[in-house]
Amino acid sequence: MDRYPFPSDEAGIYRHMIESALDYAIISMDLDGTVATWSAGAENLFGYCANEVVGQSGAVIFTFEDQLAGAALKEMRIALATGRADDNRWHVRKDGSMFWASGLMMPLRNDDGKIYGLMKIVRDRTRALQDDEALRASEERLQLILESAIDYAIFAFDRDGRVISWNTGACRIFGYEEREILGRDVGTLFLPTDREDGAPQREMKTALERGRAENERFHLRKDGSTFWGSGLTMPLRARHQRAGFLKVLRDDTERHFADEHQEIMMREMSHRIKNSLALVAGMLAMQARSAKQAEVGQALRDAEARVGTIAQVHDQLWRQPHIETVDLADFLSSLCQRLEQSTSRHAVSVDVDSCSVDADRAIQIALLVNELVTNAFKHAYSDTCGTVSVIARSTGDEICLEVADGGKGLPAEFSADENDGKSLGMKVVRALVQQLRAELQVEDRRPGTSFVIRLPRNI
Repeated sequence: MDRYPFPSDEAGIYRHMIESALDYAIISMDLDGTVATWSAGAENLFGYCANEVVGQSGAVIFTFEDQLAGAALKEMRIALATGRADDNRWHVRKDGSMFWASGLMMPLRNDDGKIYGLMKIVRDRTRALQDDEALRASEERLQLILESAIDYAIFAFDRDGRVISWNTGACRIFGYEEREILGRDVGTLFLPTDREDGAPQREMKTALERGRAENERFHLRKDGSTFWGSGLTMPLRARHQRAGFLKVLRDDTERHFADEHQEIMMREMSHRIKNSLALVAGMLAMQARSAKQAEVGQALRDAEARVGTIAQVHDQLWRQPHIETVDLADFLSSLCQRLEQSTSRHAVSVDVDSCSVDADRAIQIALLVNELVTNAFKHAYSDTCGTVSVIARSTGDEICLEVADGGKGLPAEFSADENDGKSLGMKVVRALVQQLRAELQVEDRRPGTSFVIRLPRNI
């Protein structure tokens, strides 16, 4: 960059400073308000050349309404009386267009400190005004939305848990007017047991870590009554700093009790199905004992075992907290224990990962394990004692289930093909594998046989 000598006189430097400030109109006037100097920035901002406005009244840049109201004279009086006059108003350009300006007027003093005129600095702030108006309109629209959302409690609280905003929906749901709740601890809205357990703090911590905290629990109204609230807590940020939290909550009491009623009815239905299946299993066992042909008796006992397995699933569903899913480890352990108790000659070892599966798939898996274990009892150890191993590993979305024995191995006529073989047990196994959308692999180890089933955990 080329270097130029710095002006030697101070007046020249000041003149250059004023003329270089092209974004600012810098105007000087005498005490009567007549323009004495007009900067390049003033020409850029207002459109008047210096020779067009010097010697004219400074009121020319004011709107007609402000001229009638004496705004220019008022500004001069304030500046002379207090040393400065801030000004934010519409101003007029030479072409008649207007812009929003932010201005400052100050007295001019000579070397003796005597006031001999006034200086006015003006900047175009139209864009800032538009941005402010847009923000205000956005805030007003948001406020209107919040006030109209009467079915949702929408409120904010700071980092210390103090309520800082409260919409109409929150008034309706909780019963507190805005003036009654602002500044109070948000824990006021929680049940005493949840407050003692630190539920409000956990929600805030989760919201900060994950960006949101979903929660469903009973909440407390002003009158002491409770309701089931379904809510979402999110962190609020202001200028890249954590400002607090926003909570959106609705009264879901009706749905909650409907769900509870439905679950009770499903539990009752599952219990009745279990009892009905137990009755059927008992009748099959009775028929098996009275059968005169050994093959018929065995077929009835097999059917009784299958029905008993389904009954056990329903019994476990009825007893656990959630009836939609079953923990595979607990369920197969219980099933294999029952299978082991059904025979005095064999043992069943269980090594199953804990994982949840849908109740419907649990029934199919249980029937599959039941079939493979009882087949091993009958065929692998037909004339001796032995152990059957049940192993299940959960990896991602897949479950690998293996039922293995150390018996005599597969007979020569055995076929894993679904179109071959006469064994009802294998037909059941293949049908269940197909329903589970699984893959079956049979390995003849001699001694022993391994059935490996790979199935998706959910469909």
